[in-house]
Amino acid sequence: MLIIPAIDLIDGKCVRLTEGDFNQKKVYDSDPVEQAQIFKSLGAKRIHLVDLDGALSGKSKNRDIIKEIKKKTGLQVETGGGIRSEEDIKDLIHSGIDYLILGTFLVEKFDKVKSLMNEYGSYLLAGIDAKDGKVMTRGWLSGDTLDAVEFGKQVFDIGFKVAIYTDISRDGKLGGPNVEATKIFSSKTGLHTIISGGISSMKDVEESATLRFFGLKGIIIGKAYYEKKISLKDVISKYDDGQF
Repeated sequence: MLIIPAIDLIDGKCVRLTEGDFNQKKVYDSDPVEQAQIFKSLGAKRIHLVDLDGALSGKSKNRDIIKEIKKKTGLQVETGGGIRSEEDIKDLIHSGIDYLILGTFLVEKFDKVKSLMNEYGSYLLAGIDAKDGKVMTRGWLSGDTLDAVEFGKQVFDIGFKVAIYTDISRDGKLGGPNVEATKIFSSKTGLHTIISGGISSMKDVEESATLRFFGLKGIIIGKAYYEKKISLKDVISKYDDGQF
């Protein structure tokens, strides 16, 4: 299992949102490359990079920064936001990015993604962002009709192995993750999961880590680190075994 610190990008800066609300934005650091290097110094082996401008508009504005982070840190990088075509996938893979998170593209162009699995499947992670059990897309502003578990089953059937499962209602609120919903999602879909949204303390990490028995592959930590609610170094030392 991996502990995966997060950098969310808007206009080239590290930010955090609350429940995905772009009107509830807090800027933490103007230099995301430096922040990624700090994560590496704390022991992180992989980082989670989200281009929020890309997620909202469909066109990446922060891709050069993401590539620079990969080049300068050498860390494993998983990234999402604004990946909406095969050309986007090729560009990121050819730049050395390790894993690509497909959310909106996966939902809206499911058959297209299915056709790409043979060639690119080993690079692809499903981004399942759920609100009240329904999948949300386009920066979490669209959706609410597609059942997350049922969609997860379809995603598994076309060859996805891992999904990042985010409970939007918990994201950025430091109120604890939705462990039960993540467990249900993983056990019913067959997908291994990376849990995201709401981690606020070592206790939350400990509770989330129990999902290793249900195929948990990673825990994403964002706002808890930036708000100094948690020691990333301690969490990595205790729970990150380097296995994925």
